[in-house]
Amino acid sequence: MIRETNRAGTATQESKTTFQLVDSDVHCYARDGLRDVLPYMSVAWRRRFEIKGLDLNEDALSYRFANPHEGGALRKDARPPGGGSSGSDPAFLVEHHLNRYGIDCAVLNNLQVLSLAAVQAQPDESVILCSAFNDYFLEHWLPADPRFRYAATVPVQDPQKAAAEIRRLGGEKGVVAIFLPLIYMPIGNRYYYPIYEEAERLGLPVIVHPTSTDFIFQGAGINPAGWAETYSEFYTSIPVMAWTSFASLVLSGTLERFPSLKVVFIEWGFSWALPMLWRMEKAWQSCRFEIPWVKRSPIEYAHKHVRLTTQPVDEPSNPKDLYKVVEMLGVDMLLFSSDYPHWDGDTPEKVLPGLTAEQKRDVMSRNAMEWFPLTK
Repeated sequence: MIRETNRAGTATQESKTTFQLVDSDVHCYARDGLRDVLPYMSVAWRRRFEIKGLDLNEDALSYRFANPHEGGALRKDARPPGGGSSGSDPAFLVEHHLNRYGIDCAVLNNLQVLSLAAVQAQPDESVILCSAFNDYFLEHWLPADPRFRYAATVPVQDPQKAAAEIRRLGGEKGVVAIFLPLIYMPIGNRYYYPIYEEAERLGLPVIVHPTSTDFIFQGAGINPAGWAETYSEFYTSIPVMAWTSFASLVLSGTLERFPSLKVVFIEWGFSWALPMLWRMEKAWQSCRFEIPWVKRSPIEYAHKHVRLTTQPVDEPSNPKDLYKVVEMLGVDMLLFSSDYPHWDGDTPEKVLPGLTAEQKRDVMSRNAMEWFPLTK
């Protein structure tokens, strides 16, 4: 049973009514970066980071890849009145985003630690940072509003420690997913098995999301065609990583090995997935002797194991072309996401307005409720 909430977030009555609007990608930030999470570390680790004298910017983008209009990824109008970066005040985020659009449930994730866990910290530091950031958001954000849920970031540089972090937090109320930073290792590789084993055991989807370090730092995910020269080239190329990661999951046999594993590709868009699935299906049919562990059609694996979020929606000049893509891909694979508070985010009323009422309900809420354990 889910408590209904009104636009102000106040519980009104016990009801069997399901969520009407689920946002699968809302970014929360620690206002003062590392300083906010130092209390969640041992004295020795706290001192280590203090001696280094480092802190975090809002995102890890280089000057080359920062948006040329906003000077970064975050919207200026989303900055809290009391100061701090956009997305760093839970009360203002509730008012500015959840209440404004009537969002019943928001899956929070933090990009500061995502980039640190991927490549900006060494493995042991990454373990401590993930734990500290996770504890900070669980204590300061989840109690702030009953609509908040959280995706816990794991230290991907050490799969065993990542699995331990899943065991530590996976049963916590409000933790509904695992945030997996992308590194140089394809995500279908057996390197990740300890992570997938724990996520599957606890029924938590694994989220794959750009880290802001992609293509930039050694050890991060790599653009197969080389380093982009501008923000526009970088932005256009980002789905290449999702394409290769999706193919790696399926063709490596990982989804056969973990039959209940759920994966969500967030903030990559979705239009790229259709030709990728066609090509993967063709390769599987032509070369099945090479990958005998892929026992079913890649398209079948995709619909069973993978979901994609809507943002950013690639909008052709003829809107009908977009809905042809949606129809061929399948509405069942799509989850609404706003990407708040990023400048290129989407608002609910603007996303796929041409869907039928039934399809709209699937994309805006029902698919997410099937994928995430939102009522835990």
